[in-house]
Amino acid sequence: MTFYRKYLLIFTVSVLAGLLFHGLLFWVNFGVPMEQERYMHEWLAQKDVYASSIQGKKIVFISGSNTLFGVDTERIEQELGIPTVNYSANATMRFYTLERAKKHLKSNDIVILPLEFPYYTWHHDVFEPEEAFYYLGYDPSKIQALSFYDKLKFISQLNTKDLLKFTYQRIRPPARVEGAYSSQYLNKNGDMTNNYKMNRLSNSALRSKINKMVFDDTPLSNDAQQKLKQFITYCHNNNIMVYASWPNYLWNKSEFSETDLAGIRSIEEFYYSQGVEVLGSYTDCLYDINMFYDTNYHLNDEGKRIHTDYIIDMLKKKQL
Repeated sequence: MTFYRKYLLIFTVSVLAGLLFHGLLFWVNFGVPMEQERYMHEWLAQKDVYASSIQGKKIVFISGSNTLFGVDTERIEQELGIPTVNYSANATMRFYTLERAKKHLKSNDIVILPLEFPYYTWHHDVFEPEEAFYYLGYDPSKIQALSFYDKLKFISQLNTKDLLKFTYQRIRPPARVEGAYSSQYLNKNGDMTNNYKMNRLSNSALRSKINKMVFDDTPLSNDAQQKLKQFITYCHNNNIMVYASWPNYLWNKSEFSETDLAGIRSIEEFYYSQGVEVLGSYTDCLYDINMFYDTNYHLNDEGKRIHTDYIIDMLKKKQL
């Protein structure tokens, strides 16, 4: 055997061994809850409790963490006299929260979707790390439901180093740490209440989180349209009113331009085609940097108060 054949054989065996090891780590961690995603599990479980306890008409906000941090649904409930749920988690979960919220939606309910902009560029076979590890540990049925090809893509997108870390944590569980995003800071409606202005990041740190483009891909992706159509159709078929709205967002100007503005128009046209009214203008939700907490989507408590005033005013005009 020549040197090159030996080298090729060693390389092939090494690659196969690496893939086998990666697959073994995936299997060992399949269905085993992990500390890294515990906060997400507790968020959603807590929101389930309040949503399921409401017998009559309710308002349900569903999106990512822009609404989790930026909307005071407890105050909306008090102002409008309608039970209101903040059923929003992390935007990396994408359409999982919409699907999960369905079990709580009933006739005459009102759903409001202030979806973050990355929702509209979603592709079904691209998994964010937090989303993937949540499925792996807390809802493996989502993985089982994937096609064989998508299962392979899912497993391939997991980081071997992370899987190894989770395996080690099964042997030596880490100490439970209650961070700033702990579920203990959620009120009964599901709002995050720990985003105090006094603890916000510096302006320079927040400016570093402003992206050059709002949309990192062309909206609307076919996958995003399909998911949204399915959800909207489900709601309309069950006498559930759906409104779209805009996420609160940190931007360096008073409006978008060029490609980003075209994306906004395509989103508006999509909702119009589905019989869904879009509340307000995206420019109404571009707030000053002093209104933000720790990311370009997380308002601090002062920003949340101002944004909630804006939402209450819009909803009162709808005479819900």
